[in-house]
Amino acid sequence: ARNVNLGTYVGPSGKGSDLPLLTIQQQDKLRLAVSVPELYTGYLHNGDEMSFNVKSLPETFKATITRMSGALDLKLRSERVEMDVHNTTKNLLPGMVAEVLLPLNAKDSTFVIPNTALVNSAEGIFVIKVVNHKATRIDVKRGREIDDKI
Repeated sequence: ARNVNLGTYVGPSGKGSDLPLLTIQQQDKLRLAVSVPELYTGYLHNGDEMSFNVKSLPETFKATITRMSGALDLKLRSERVEMDVHNTTKNLLPGMVAEVLLPLNAKDSTFVIPNTALVNSAEGIFVIKVVNHKATRIDVKRGREIDDKI
């Protein structure tokens, strides 16, 4: 796109026009920026490899975490995480929207239940387990929610 016309005076940004004269992009190495919810930031570390997809391309790509902000965005309650993407085939373009798959490890004592099985009352969060034909209350800690499972 042409942002200036022949003979137009140009100067620093903010002096007459907010549009840049030109944009320089490095396409062999791209940066992928993601806002990760506070609940999941403890699972991620510099050097971790993540997978991501873009809607316009069928394959899955890899990215490596290179920078973590170390602070939460107060409005979103999330941390900005930046990853480097080696774009050797140049299939990816700057500005594409990506869907990132976070590798979240589960603990050994983790189990998945339907969201409707969880009882949330003034006495705490628990599930009901049948032991010897009797209902027994088991206190639990809420974890990640995926669709109708927790």
